[in-house]
Amino acid sequence: MINDNQNLALSQLKTININFGTDGYRGIIADNFTFEKVSLISASFGSYLVRSHQDLHLPAVAVGYDTRFLSKEFALVCAKALSNKGIKVVLSDGYCPSPVLSFTIKKRFLSAGVMITASHNPYMYNGIKFKSAYGSSMLFEDVKEIENIANSSNDVVKDYGGNIGDIQFYNNANSNSGGNAQKNIIYADLKTGYIDHVIKFTGIDRIDSALFKNLEVIIDPMYGAGIGFISSILDRFSIKNSCINNEVNPLFPGINPEPAEENLGKLIDLTKKKGEKNKFAVGFATDGDADRIGAVDETGNFIDSHKIFTLLLNFLLEEGFSGEVVKTVSVSKSIDRICAKYKLKLHEVPVGFKNIARLMIQPGGNILIGGEESGGIGITSHMPERDGIFNAIMLLKVMLLRKKPLSKLINGIFGHPYPYVYKRCDIYLDAGKKEKLIKDLKNGDFQLPFKENIALTNFMDGFKFEYKDNSWLLVRASGTEPLLRIYAESSDKDKTAFLIDRTISLIEKY
Repeated sequence: MINDNQNLALSQLKTININFGTDGYRGIIADNFTFEKVSLISASFGSYLVRSHQDLHLPAVAVGYDTRFLSKEFALVCAKALSNKGIKVVLSDGYCPSPVLSFTIKKRFLSAGVMITASHNPYMYNGIKFKSAYGSSMLFEDVKEIENIANSSNDVVKDYGGNIGDIQFYNNANSNSGGNAQKNIIYADLKTGYIDHVIKFTGIDRIDSALFKNLEVIIDPMYGAGIGFISSILDRFSIKNSCINNEVNPLFPGINPEPAEENLGKLIDLTKKKGEKNKFAVGFATDGDADRIGAVDETGNFIDSHKIFTLLLNFLLEEGFSGEVVKTVSVSKSIDRICAKYKLKLHEVPVGFKNIARLMIQPGGNILIGGEESGGIGITSHMPERDGIFNAIMLLKVMLLRKKPLSKLINGIFGHPYPYVYKRCDIYLDAGKKEKLIKDLKNGDFQLPFKENIALTNFMDGFKFEYKDNSWLLVRASGTEPLLRIYAESSDKDKTAFLIDRTISLIEKY
């Protein structure tokens, strides 16, 4: 039964469009991300699932949540809204990374999944990610249908989640008391099965244990849902490891939970050489929901996702694997170069891992690996989803089998020092200025740096300009934050910096 206050909340919600971004819905907690909206969106997701399973068994959904403020409570409200639709819910018994939720969906043959997380966004954000039955990011057209239901469907209101404030109801969700909705929800340990799978799939348990001697790893889960996961795997093999930012703190004090160089100062400092011997062989960082990865080599140099993607691709091909490769428009030319060397088909898609996942799950497809600039890399045979924890263990495996530190592995890929210098900068730009900039970029009226040397343009996602010397510049709007992103890459550090700085200075004049 919906009371008068809830009817008021619903009427207010129906006057506000719910607009989904790159990977579901995100907003600022207590502003445009509220219990009412989470319940409404979850009920809309439930309606979508019930409609799409009309001729099949009733859907079953996994629900997980990260370490952000109120994530657990938002997950409970989501579970209740889904349960009210007659959907069975497997609810994580603690915070869990997004890839753990995706693995659970795939392993248990569930219909879909919901992850309460704002991924790498600042502390004031939270969000909802939708996962498909493959464990992948849900495709654009499916997410759009959920959005349409949330903005227009009367049956969502009829099956609205109900007592939003009654969160304590779910503290004993395994109990048989409390009504039918409660019976549809079970708590489950999602961690153990995932860790067992990563160990077996990576084959790290089959590596000579003598190689683990004198090895020490440092891990930065960035106060996120990855806390305890990489270290739990390393502990199984008595691999020494230390952790920083390893406690739950929804404020993410001093950092944004994105494994980018500017957020990893402490990890970088701790891996730099001090004296004659370096303590740590490698550092790993995962973002707020642990589906993205960053790394630091034994000398304290940051290893970005382009290099990690390149290294993993190169290793798989050296080990005899084959297949096609997919990358987003913002990924390094190093991937193009390796694909050319091995005569592999390379697909380029818009930003967003769901665009990579579409090809990974395509019937008859042959995608070996896919990756994006922001740290998301997926190996299809593991699952069609990015996974920062899995990729950290894979990197460690490459180091152990090749018996080389990360710095030498990176510089050895092309037989000489890594030849690409990449940079990204984000700036805020108000709506009016952004509209004018986009118009000028479309019309060719924006005075790009080195405009006379542009060889190719690519407007698949934003505005990408490739130069005759293989350097490139990309300008695009973020799909999750009010930001304009400027990307550049060349073989020269100074040119990369100039492309970024010059473009920003031109934009700031708008």
